[in-house]
Amino acid sequence: MNNNILSTDFFLKFIFKLISKEYSGKSKKKLENVIEDIVGTRNLVLAESFYNVTQLLNINIDVVCDKLFKDYKFKRLHLISESDNKLKNFLSPFVKGSKDIALAANIENTRFSRLLKGEFVHLYPSEVYGISKSLDIKPSQLFNYLYGDGERPKIEI
Repeated sequence: MNNNILSTDFFLKFIFKLISKEYSGKSKKKLENVIEDIVGTRNLVLAESFYNVTQLLNINIDVVCDKLFKDYKFKRLHLISESDNKLKNFLSPFVKGSKDIALAANIENTRFSRLLKGEFVHLYPSEVYGISKSLDIKPSQLFNYLYGDGERPKIEI
């Protein structure tokens, strides 16, 4: 699997293997059909579809993310700069640019800018994962906030 994308085929094989441990026969086939409907016919899985499947199956999204994106490259975003300038240190958590976040989360900067402007409206699961890991929060917190009814994650500085 490419570092930045989750193909529909790969994701469906992964999920169907998981459910085959608990389901069989008609119930398994029915569940597979529901999952296929959620994921749709796109080549790449969208983050919202990823979230909806994990919620349907009541599986731990953090564990699934760690398995699927174990090789995902990200950098921990340091919200407080290391400087002799106290004012700069104080203000640094509030002035991170989108370029810094995109770099830390391993999202192509142009794509990230377009997401922020609303030109693109769909994140990929690996992008949500990268953002959450770069901010040192659980992926489930960000997925629940973006696609469920979760609270806005609190980011420690």
